[in-house]
Amino acid sequence: MKSEAQSRRDIVEVCKRIHNRGWISSTDGNVSVRLSRDKILITPTGIHKGYMSERDVIVVDMDGRLIAGSRNPSTEMVLHLTCYRERPDVNSVVHAHPTMCVAFSLAGVSLAKCLLPEVIFTLGSIPTAEYAAPTTVDVAESVRSHIKDFDAVILARHGSVTVGTDVFAAYNTLERMEHVAEITFHARQIGNIKPLTAAQIENLQAIGEKMGWPKKKIITDMCNSCNACGKFSACPTNAEAPLTPAPGLNASVEELIAEEVRAELMKRSS
Repeated sequence: MKSEAQSRRDIVEVCKRIHNRGWISSTDGNVSVRLSRDKILITPTGIHKGYMSERDVIVVDMDGRLIAGSRNPSTEMVLHLTCYRERPDVNSVVHAHPTMCVAFSLAGVSLAKCLLPEVIFTLGSIPTAEYAAPTTVDVAESVRSHIKDFDAVILARHGSVTVGTDVFAAYNTLERMEHVAEITFHARQIGNIKPLTAAQIENLQAIGEKMGWPKKKIITDMCNSCNACGKFSACPTNAEAPLTPAPGLNASVEELIAEEVRAELMKRSS
């Protein structure tokens, strides 16, 4: 495990990278590194992550008590501690607000579908945790069940949490997750997208096993109504109304209005 001094430098470097990519703004986000079984190095609350220094980082114990540093712990500290408790193999946690990932959660579109072969090797599925109010313990509880099996989790309407064996591994996972979201967004603009089949996923996993790569968990429900393929209407107004093909992200305003009107008329006639 790296020294505390090196870990402080690494945290500052990763915070600057995340800020430069536009995945946090101002005092948003937080990054931590496990120093030992009972000590965590973490960014404090109320500090701009793009301009912080190594001396700004604080040390807390696994109960969240301040051990070293002059600043207060992050309001999202419980999220980090929960990840460490659930994953003894994890030595770093990164919480950010990646633009595309948050946008997809706002649109109600899951990224859990298997779309890219590389993601099968590196991440597996990318689940979205249920919405929880930021800065509350509910955020930590919302990811508890997911983080046991996945290294990347989207926090609905809020951001993301990624974990890794060190802070750069956790950051790299954040990059991969946002890259998937960007590719998915552009593909949806062109047309509907088709996830990998179960057979294709099994083949990729077999390839990964031959290469000696750790097998990543895949959400096996091949149709959870996530709308990633544009199968359903973008804004259904009645659960009883028949689901119609979505007009797509590149639909005209007139088409979107017409879709809304049809849905409303069906609702009134039922």
